[in-house]
Amino acid sequence: MTPGQSIVATYYQLPGNGEMMHALGMFQEGGDSIRVAHDRLFLIGIMCDDIDTTMAEISGRGLAFLHDEPRRYAVGESNSLGTLNGVEIFVARHIPGGDKIGREMMFTKDGSSDFGDETQGGLFRGVMGLDFAVADLDAALATFRAVLGVDSADTTARTAAPGVRSGHFPAPGGGRGLREVGFFALDGSGEKSPLADRISGFLAKHGDGIFRMNLLVTDIAAMRALLASRGIVLPQDEPVLADICGTDLRYVVDSQ
Repeated sequence: MTPGQSIVATYYQLPGNGEMMHALGMFQEGGDSIRVAHDRLFLIGIMCDDIDTTMAEISGRGLAFLHDEPRRYAVGESNSLGTLNGVEIFVARHIPGGDKIGREMMFTKDGSSDFGDETQGGLFRGVMGLDFAVADLDAALATFRAVLGVDSADTTARTAAPGVRSGHFPAPGGGRGLREVGFFALDGSGEKSPLADRISGFLAKHGDGIFRMNLLVTDIAAMRALLASRGIVLPQDEPVLADICGTDLRYVVDSQ
């Protein structure tokens, strides 16, 4: 993967034909990127077509990359903005054919590169959004405005949770794959709600970081039944698997 790092990694292919968020990686031990004390999402990889232009644009918005020049890795070149609000922001460009090469590197021992049916029979459409818990919402939104190059929308009314403020950025890609990145913070009122309690607890344990991944499905009842067949209970009141490796997995449909 990356020269000089010793990482044990497993990847899950996500639906979407490689568009936008196409893989979920699990990393263990080694490597100078893994600096978190507890299990949780720790890195977002952003793909671009021209890394030099992308670095210039982001640097022009006041952010600094860790390296003056892109670093080579197995299927392309990359640079990092370091840790922003608890998550490393990794910017990369694949070499021509890099997607195919990367997939071939993930062959199973018997020579097969079959990830199985990542759509779960068409039920699972992909990761719809990533949600940050942050101590300072305004500062976090300013930082990621510079990362993403777009303005956020105030979504506090949509969130509708006492004690919580929120803002969301649209993800690039025209609604394919990952659609939005959300930021949530306590509003200082002291009002209680399950979401306010979750944010408070996450911040106390981890500090800023991604506390929730929103999984887009076509039918929550069908997903609940599929999970049950695997011995996983998805609660009836709220379709959330809480604190899975430090991150909540929330199942949503398009209407949400």
